[in-house]
Amino acid sequence: MSREKLWLSVEIAFLRIPTEWTLEKDDQGRWVAVPAVTQMTSAKITEIDGWGLRRRFLRMKRGDRKAALQFLQGVGVWRAEPDPKASLKEGNKLFSGAFSARAFNGRAVSVPLDDLWRVQQGWLKALRDPRALKKRLGLPPGPGAKSGERLAYGLKTATSNELPMHIEWRGGGAFAVIETITGMEMLIATTHLDLLRHADFEGCARADCGIPFARRSGHNQIYCSTECAHVVAQRALRERKKREEDGL
Repeated sequence: MSREKLWLSVEIAFLRIPTEWTLEKDDQGRWVAVPAVTQMTSAKITEIDGWGLRRRFLRMKRGDRKAALQFLQGVGVWRAEPDPKASLKEGNKLFSGAFSARAFNGRAVSVPLDDLWRVQQGWLKALRDPRALKKRLGLPPGPGAKSGERLAYGLKTATSNELPMHIEWRGGGAFAVIETITGMEMLIATTHLDLLRHADFEGCARADCGIPFARRSGHNQIYCSTECAHVVAQRALRERKKREEDGL
């Protein structure tokens, strides 16, 4: 079998499906974030900053319930389970409709905050360690692999290494477009596109940030965002002014 390499231009849109999140305690006393999705008859879908929200997610302090809730409010639906039979009986968790080029029928999933922190730590580990990232996005089993190995890889791929892509025909040309509709898809898409642009993940030089970010080959970027670069510059300016005032 031969594979043909193609160089494509890909557009990405991170969609936020209107969702309100509340915190509740379950029977075990754990804090759980519960989604309430606004259905399509009255919903306004907006585009969000996927890379900015990824930085926000990775930077959250473990145990900060307020930050977690604000993050989820910004993302919309965090994770969704497809179910062709899902109906209004799902209540506010029903996640059904057409979202730009995407069609989905299922339910939005509640997320225990402990699970959210585990997901965060898993992504931090993978982005900081090339070996962990390669393991997550590794090659599929070979032709001689056992059926269990192929199934395990397929299930992993379906949740952490696949994204839907569609074609849009505009002005006589066809364009590849990826649209994400959940927070988990957003994390996958931003990482995939960073890797496809041949970026290496480095730690942000801002001492109280340190999150991994994608630095493209030949670039000397040391901060994960202009926000962090500005914070460091302002701190340096204040320190210089203080030294001048102290006559140092």
